[in-house]
Amino acid sequence: MSTNRRKSINDMANNNNEIDTDTLTYKNVTVLSKFISEQGKILPRRLTGLKAKQHKHVTRVIKQARIAALLPFVIGKC
Repeated sequence: MSTNRRKSINDMANNNNEIDTDTLTYKNVTVLSKFISEQGKILPRRLTGLKAKQHKHVTRVIKQARIAALLPFVIGKC
């Protein structure tokens, strides 16, 4: 078996239970940046620990923040 398996972020999964995704808006850039990778990609559910409905809401809000120029589409691309 390979030992190069991806590890889930347990701390992040535990902290996401405290985040109220119903009141999350595109203006909360600090909270939304927790769901974006270093490259600017949206992190998958298996890493964030969100439920499907919560992840869909977070994804939609991140896309709204990108359109409003509060979050970048791509980070570090030259």
